[in-house]
Amino acid sequence: MGFRVEFNSILRSDSYSELNVGSTYSFSKDGSRIFFDDIPVWLTTSSWLVQAEISIISQTRMNGKLEGEFRVDYLYSGDEQQAISKMFVRMYDGILNPFIYLLSSQAEINHANETGELIRDSLDTEGFIHASPRAQLNRVANKYYKTVESPLVVVLAVDKISVPVKWEPATGGLYPHIFGPLNMSAVEKIVPIAKNADGNFNISI
Repeated sequence: MGFRVEFNSILRSDSYSELNVGSTYSFSKDGSRIFFDDIPVWLTTSSWLVQAEISIISQTRMNGKLEGEFRVDYLYSGDEQQAISKMFVRMYDGILNPFIYLLSSQAEINHANETGELIRDSLDTEGFIHASPRAQLNRVANKYYKTVESPLVVVLAVDKISVPVKWEPATGGLYPHIFGPLNMSAVEKIVPIAKNADGNFNISI
């Protein structure tokens, strides 16, 4: 049986410092998308620390917000809490970031700047350009960019990209795929990167 986490099965809030199993609490969140009745709901902090499994008791859309009550069914702690929190960071943190990241080279960027857009062979073979969430930059760089001359990280503003960007599953979580030539006007900044003494990248952006 597969395990699937829906994004709207997570309530993110920093309002609950003390929780007790069986107790009920009120909640309010921006947006009007309701929680489903037939899937688990997790309560996490804004930094994705998983606090509890909860059941939604009531929910009402009101003035662009969703308000209601939930009951705490299970509290997380220790290694279990850390493991699930890391999974949520890997899967979802990038989706909420207004930026996505593209590993590239100085030569590729120089050519793209001349033409105004970045085009890769993967557009013909797969239909999209591979980008990365921030949390996966080291994994991708260490796998594919150790032999690339003058490697770079290109920071892209998602709302400035003129073609569709879709988050799709790949090794290590969800990745942003750019479905068309990348307009260079979406570039927020370009950061040169280099390997450490041990021959690996340790990118911090």
